[in-house]
Amino acid sequence: MILFLLLLPDVVKAMEYNFRRQIVAVDAKRALVGAGARILFYPTLLYNVFRNKIQSEFRWWDQVDQFLLLGAVPFPKDVPRLKQLDVGGVITLNEPYETLVPTSLYRAHGIDHLVIPTRDYLFAPSFVDIDRAVNFIHKNASHGRTTYVHCKAGRGRSTTIVLCYLVALVEYKHMTPASALEYVRSRRPRVLLAPSQWKAVQEYKQWRLAASSSSRSSSGDAVLITKADLEGYHTPSSSQLALIPRSRPMIAKLSCLFASLKVSSVTSA
Repeated sequence: MILFLLLLPDVVKAMEYNFRRQIVAVDAKRALVGAGARILFYPTLLYNVFRNKIQSEFRWWDQVDQFLLLGAVPFPKDVPRLKQLDVGGVITLNEPYETLVPTSLYRAHGIDHLVIPTRDYLFAPSFVDIDRAVNFIHKNASHGRTTYVHCKAGRGRSTTIVLCYLVALVEYKHMTPASALEYVRSRRPRVLLAPSQWKAVQEYKQWRLAASSSSRSSSGDAVLITKADLEGYHTPSSSQLALIPRSRPMIAKLSCLFASLKVSSVTSA
């Protein structure tokens, strides 16, 4: 035990050193991927435009749900067309250097704009950002407005958000991550997720299920007490309903009894 305590500082230092090395490695990876993405942005964008012009099946965007479009980075000339398609919101997963339409132009056409900058190729949005995007899509859909979700090519980052939206609404879609991916591929065949993006979809599904289960269990901790339940007790407001914890119904009834006895004693006095 003494030896362990003596060695503990060295063990902690070694763990901190390894952790810092991992952070440096991740940061280096992000920087390297970021530099490559910048270099490849315009060549790959021109390639996508070229294929869109010569191949009819290589569409710039596709409708994957009643109020949901998935596609590539829009140009300023596309904004009026999106408005004609009843698009009321746009989610941009691009970093600033690969964003071609400013927020002001969307707003000028009455379109809300949610920007979630996410590095291309290997990275996924955070859970917080995914949840913001899912709620953004759901809010628009509940008002009959379409949301356009895009990254550069409409393959990875934007598909991550769309899949999370489809698997999040369990009561409506009944989709697993795998079935959602198969469905989206049937609408837009060239979607392709990086391992980190696919992992984010799966983990987000589990997180939403856990949150839903927790919400249902907490809602079962209360019970409605009606006038009939308090029959025989002369409460000051017998016409009202009381919402009390399930674990304390007897305490509530005893409280009512105590109150009635107190009122009776005051009256008799």
